[in-house]
Amino acid sequence: MALANGRYYIWLDTHIGVMGQYQALKDQFQSHLLPLANMPPNGINELICCFENNVAPIHFVSTIDDALTLIQNETDKMIIFISSGTLGKEIIPTIVSNYTRVHSFYIFCTHIKHMSEWALERDYETIMKMYDHETDLLIRLVRDASNDLITLGQSYMTLNDGESARKCFVTAQTLEIQANMTDTLHAPLLARLKLLEGDNGLIQKARDMR
Repeated sequence: MALANGRYYIWLDTHIGVMGQYQALKDQFQSHLLPLANMPPNGINELICCFENNVAPIHFVSTIDDALTLIQNETDKMIIFISSGTLGKEIIPTIVSNYTRVHSFYIFCTHIKHMSEWALERDYETIMKMYDHETDLLIRLVRDASNDLITLGQSYMTLNDGESARKCFVTAQTLEIQANMTDTLHAPLLARLKLLEGDNGLIQKARDMR
């Protein structure tokens, strides 16, 4: 898990944040999705598993107290916080005031306009990404991790550490492919795959460096 040493992911939601149960999480996601015919049967589940297998575990919690306990106990890593809109409104002011190692927030909410107005009033707009579909949130989370891995891999390249760079680039490739497979409602995003793949791609350059 290439980012596990530096990132810590917490997901707070009353309904889905219980014991990290993927099936319950998938069922909760799909109950909100209208275009079910276009969603692969296990798309959500596979995307979450792909993320956890290749990036870092997601720590699911269902209460604000449990979320704050995880934040307080994790003192070394950068924390990425995911939350429902309702709970986010309650907990984010506390986090922003007291825990600077929480790097960014991903919010799932049904009323983005109201949440955006609230974020603007508190000057949170630069640290929050908001979505009204769970799949959009997950896909963005995966693609952001892919981008971070490419940046990390390029840093390894400057240090002449081709093997570490290759691992980052291959993991980013895996994430991009899985995101494209899950996001059946939009055309595949190929820009990063073109950067990674082929004879002149980053993966091959890292191999050559080895």
